[in-house]
Amino acid sequence: MRAALVLVPLLCLANCGDPPNRLYGSVSQVYPLDFNTVQATRVGDQVSVEYLRMSGQTLLAKTVKVTVSIGDIQPVAGTDIDMTAPVNGLPRGTVQRVESDGTTDFPLQIGKIHFDQEPAANADITGWFRTTLADPAGRTLNGNFQTKVEAL
Repeated sequence: MRAALVLVPLLCLANCGDPPNRLYGSVSQVYPLDFNTVQATRVGDQVSVEYLRMSGQTLLAKTVKVTVSIGDIQPVAGTDIDMTAPVNGLPRGTVQRVESDGTTDFPLQIGKIHFDQEPAANADITGWFRTTLADPAGRTLNGNFQTKVEAL
């Protein structure tokens, strides 16, 4: 009986992981991180993961948009990609918030993104990103994602 009382909470913990699509970090004290869905797009060597706030079929905002250049990275799957590394004089990755009244760029102090699978057209992907922002200084913004890649 005692073993059963210990086993049940352990099984609950094992099945109660993080949701597949999640945003979190201290930037939530400055900006709300609510969203309804996640979409990924690939255009050439660029992959974007967008956390969208919707009302029905209407896009209200892109709570977070993470874009990364992957053209010179092989393989992409399983690699922790440094988003602050320069590519043609610009950072490899960007993080933005897009709302009806404008776009907020979040310059990165530290940033990594990881794709568990190659982000090819029509591929199901999972992954994560972890950042420390330069502005607002020292705030963190992190996320997990699980979605299908749309090619444009």
